[in-house]
Amino acid sequence: MSNRTFRLKISLSDEEHAVLINAGAALSVGPSTFARMAALKAAGRKPAPPPRRRPNGYEQALAAWTAQLGRIGNNVNQCARVLNSGGSIDRSELSGIEEALRALREAVLAFDRDAQ
Repeated sequence: MSNRTFRLKISLSDEEHAVLINAGAALSVGPSTFARMAALKAAGRKPAPPPRRRPNGYEQALAAWTAQLGRIGNNVNQCARVLNSGGSIDRSELSGIEEALRALREAVLAFDRDAQ
């Protein structure tokens, strides 16, 4: 049982969240554990190593999909920002977003088919 009794809430953009998830996944830890370790290291303290666990294939795939969805969301957000400021966007930018979503959907469905 952990002696960690305090919780800290932080706000992240979609892109920052995806980066945090990917960085944690690379170390086989969740985003909260990674954020705690990074904050303590930045403060000059050596964080206790987390218990090691190797994520299964589904967890690895979910982290990758979440990161990809974060990147797609960031692109949609940038397009919305341009449009909301009275600008215009090229159709190819929307086509790129559509293709990225289609590829992500296919990856999820292929994973599901392979798991059955």
